[in-house]
Amino acid sequence: MKELKADIKSKTFKRVYLLYGAEKYLIRYYENLLKETLLPPGADIMNLDIFDGKAVSPDRIRDAVQTAPFLNEYRLVLARDTKLFVSGRKADSEKTVDILGNIPESTVLVFVEDEADKRLRLFKRAGEAGRIVEFKTPTDKELSEWVVNMVKKRGGTIARDAVAVLLRTAAHNMEALSTEIAKLTGYVGAGREIKASDIESVCTPALETQIFDLVGAVGNKKPERALDIFSNMLLMKEQPLVVLTMIARQFRIVLQSKALAEKGRSNNDIANFLSIRGFVVTECLRQGRGFKTDDLISALKDCLEADMNIKSGRISDKLAVETLIVKYAS
Repeated sequence: MKELKADIKSKTFKRVYLLYGAEKYLIRYYENLLKETLLPPGADIMNLDIFDGKAVSPDRIRDAVQTAPFLNEYRLVLARDTKLFVSGRKADSEKTVDILGNIPESTVLVFVEDEADKRLRLFKRAGEAGRIVEFKTPTDKELSEWVVNMVKKRGGTIARDAVAVLLRTAAHNMEALSTEIAKLTGYVGAGREIKASDIESVCTPALETQIFDLVGAVGNKKPERALDIFSNMLLMKEQPLVVLTMIARQFRIVLQSKALAEKGRSNNDIANFLSIRGFVVTECLRQGRGFKTDDLISALKDCLEADMNIKSGRISDKLAVETLIVKYAS
């Protein structure tokens, strides 16, 4: 990412950029920054081509790339979500390899993808012809600093404990956090400090957060609390089968975290091994104290059985989840 920033700041551009990864907020930010830097106001009308989706052919990309810019130094070609960098479009991917070797100096070709297979020849060629940047979700520490800075830019401040509450409440991505920060700063008003109580009043808990609370209530043997959370999720139009899938995932992570901790692994090791955040590990280990290992294994089996019963029509999805909750919370 530092190299990309340097390219934009110095206005010394590579012929090809591949921007991909989980953090869509950052990808969109740098895509827009490239566009604003390459194309002054009005220049985009004649010097910007945008291709969306896997239906785009390499021939169309080649034609756009080879077109000279009009009254501007650069022409920008944006190709989004083409799926050329993953398996499934092998022939088109190979054709695109040839395109990357013959791009005029006046053209900048930018691929924006959800994922990319590093084993593909196109991926390697993109790295040789230009710059590849993977945008991973920032660490908890980086997100905390970013939240503080975003609130500051909006003319406010946020309490230290409130930052932790916000990271736990909102979906774990910068797009969701940006939306919640906008809501919070508008709610408290300019110049005022955002507190944890404000987050509880204004922010809508992400699905993952609600699942955490639901499983926590089950582990603490509070069936009424767990059923209330489930009812609220249904009111928010969450599908019971989706909720069941997330409950099973949470049981699995709690079981894995518990097993690894019993083997002496640190929280940081567990987070890296399971590819989850540090505070998630802490919460999972806390929840794990409310369950025996055998109970967690049985719960996972019951989740699978409930899924099969729902899909076969033996039981309604809502009743299946409620039955599971009551069984392990009682």
